[in-house]
Amino acid sequence: MVQSIDEKTRGSNVILKLDMMKAYDRIDWAFIIKIMRKFGFSSKMTDMIENCISNCWFSVLLNGEITGYFHGSRGLRQGDPISPALFIIAAEYLSRGLYNIFQRYPSLHYLARCPVLVPHLAFADDIIIFSNGTKSSLKRITNFLAEYEQCSGQKVNSSKSGFILSVKASLSRANVVGGALGFPRIRLPTKYLGMPLYKGPKKSFLWDDLISKIAARIEGWEAKVLSPGGRITILKSILTSMPLYLLHVIVPPKSVICRIERLFNKFLWSSKGQKRIHWECWEDLCYPVEEGGLGMRRIKDLIKAMSLKLWWRFRTVNNLWSNFMKSKYGYNSASFLGGASVHDSPIWKRLSKAGSACEDLIRWKVGCGKINFWHDIWVDESALSRYSPPIGESHMPVSSYWRDNAWDLDHVRSKIPNEIVDSLYLIDVCSTRIDHPLWSLTANGGFTMYSAWNKVRQVSDRQSIFSKIWHASIPLKISFFIWRLLNDFVPVDTRIQSKGICMVSKCHGCNDIESLEHLFMFCPSVSPVWNFFAVMFSVSLPTDGSIRHWLSAWFFSGDYVSEGHIRIIIPLFVLWFIWLERNDAKHRNMSFYPDRIRWKCQGKIFQLFQAGLLKRRNWKGDMKLASSFECHYILDQVYFPKMVRWIKPKEHCFKLNVDGSFQGRSVVSGGGGILRDWHGNVSFFFFLPLKAKSALHAEILTLYHGLRICKDKGISKVWIEMDALSVIHLVQNRCIGSWEVYYSLQGIYDYLNYFQFHLSHIYREGNQVADHLATLGSKADNLHIGSSLDGINSLRGMIRTDKLNLPYFRHAFI
Repeated sequence: MVQSIDEKTRGSNVILKLDMMKAYDRIDWAFIIKIMRKFGFSSKMTDMIENCISNCWFSVLLNGEITGYFHGSRGLRQGDPISPALFIIAAEYLSRGLYNIFQRYPSLHYLARCPVLVPHLAFADDIIIFSNGTKSSLKRITNFLAEYEQCSGQKVNSSKSGFILSVKASLSRANVVGGALGFPRIRLPTKYLGMPLYKGPKKSFLWDDLISKIAARIEGWEAKVLSPGGRITILKSILTSMPLYLLHVIVPPKSVICRIERLFNKFLWSSKGQKRIHWECWEDLCYPVEEGGLGMRRIKDLIKAMSLKLWWRFRTVNNLWSNFMKSKYGYNSASFLGGASVHDSPIWKRLSKAGSACEDLIRWKVGCGKINFWHDIWVDESALSRYSPPIGESHMPVSSYWRDNAWDLDHVRSKIPNEIVDSLYLIDVCSTRIDHPLWSLTANGGFTMYSAWNKVRQVSDRQSIFSKIWHASIPLKISFFIWRLLNDFVPVDTRIQSKGICMVSKCHGCNDIESLEHLFMFCPSVSPVWNFFAVMFSVSLPTDGSIRHWLSAWFFSGDYVSEGHIRIIIPLFVLWFIWLERNDAKHRNMSFYPDRIRWKCQGKIFQLFQAGLLKRRNWKGDMKLASSFECHYILDQVYFPKMVRWIKPKEHCFKLNVDGSFQGRSVVSGGGGILRDWHGNVSFFFFLPLKAKSALHAEILTLYHGLRICKDKGISKVWIEMDALSVIHLVQNRCIGSWEVYYSLQGIYDYLNYFQFHLSHIYREGNQVADHLATLGSKADNLHIGSSLDGINSLRGMIRTDKLNLPYFRHAFI
């Protein structure tokens, strides 16, 4: 809208920016109650609200004494949780009143070259009106505002309000507008809701306020003693989130992004304004921890992710903004090429740039069929336009390929391959449902900023050694130090010398040259510490190599060692306390004492135990050593085999067991199931090959086929049992699911409406018949349904075991 301020029209375009004087304090109680009744709130509700807001009395402090009480008639209490809602209800009168005036007098409208007209925007008491600048138009608006002030108690603050005119408008026009409104003129750029409004090229000074706020925050924190872990936490949770609200709607210049990221990097590496070595640039810090970064996010990547979010909302949400943008720029999914003209608004240029990439990530669940048959992705993994739509059909909606509320399969087969047509059997035609969008990068089909960021960011190789050093059981400052150590970012003497600083190197443990490997691994003063813990945990330490080799010897010393295990914690603590001991010796003239390192490690582990950060699972395989660190656990788990039985269904009810087998996308998956009656006798079994994309997909497809066969055979009461707990949760909660399972899930829900059913979980040991059938399905060529076990002797014993109610044994902690 601001980009259209210079459009030529009689009276010029005018933008009114209104500021309400003490908006909460002035609003009239009677006006609020009247509006609520007009909106249809019940008498009981309005009476309760009236009692809440009108129970307000005031007194005057005169000569130090409270004198008299008098009753108020207006104002909402700040901090009251109901006040914002009441204010918005009252402000709705202003919004609807403005809309009605613009509807009655079309000449008032702002010229934006768009069929969708936007008379005003409002957020609570921040109002901006787009109008024509003729004297008669402005008079109608000011008359209505005066009426609103009279009945609501509100008052427009003329000194803080203002109007925006085109820079091409004459001085006489500005005087006419100013005289009609009684407001001063505001020139672009200005701000609305904290966002800069401007026309023309982006200027870096528009972001000076944001940069100043970030710098002020950093200056306040730098005055405090913050550990490196605290700085990382602040960077992740506060500083990097400060520019987010602006990045949603406006893209700053590259110079601004660089300035902000330099501030972030300086805060991480410096202290109290002192100059220090920045060991790594911000760009290389912005990787997930398992990829060797610190889990930060680059502003450039956040902008790309937010651009995807904007396009997602543009395509999937029906609101004023999306309708305005589609109408103004004539968007059509069939003709969209991902480009924008030079004269288009910055937001449309941003959308156009993100559109092509985002369209490949949006899937559509067919409802009324208004989505484009060829260019929207509603079946398969890409748009059908790759099959070259016939001339004149590229704009056709999906519903044009229906006939009598069903797929016109003969017509469709003439357009696309048969393997795609076969997928249409899962897609029910329903003209009363809306077309539903799904985000292909999430399990539930909903858009998330994390999934978008993870898609657009630069990806590095995963390194298991980095993923192990970040854990809740390990203090953040220690994890950060180990990360520095692994990247050679620790200022030992030889590392300082490599920066061009002349100094004499001396190890404070043995008077040798202080290098990274020598100080932390091979110094005679630290060897007893390593040997003490290595003997305790039976770890064979390498005689040479780097810190990574040393840590790998600990991290991979047993199959049971996972994140947070004691065999990971011990070497990290040793390295940390070696560094502290070295610093005490270097800067505080203390002696280098190896036993103190060992005592501190043992004491720190005991502290973690007392804080509840070191559980039994952290000692898996080494539980006998816990007492050496004064960590005593109550024996609350016993290793005991658990009996699992297949239970027969109730009389006149059938039981369906299903299972899916997934070995990878490149290998054919399989599914199988068996239906047995209340005596345990086989009614039928089935197995089939599946084109599954995940283990979850295989389980859902198998359940779908099992229910379909049950319905075809006239079964009405069925107990469904499977070992896939995730599928059970999806079905019980009627979840949408991800794109790959969406249609199969909808088919399952439709079939379940036919049955009287019960859905339950069974451990894999009790579902062995279905598991074996799924394995057969992965080797089959097509669907096989049978009731005789001839030729499948491997199933006879398992079925007989289930029928006799004999147990299987599951080994687990109980």
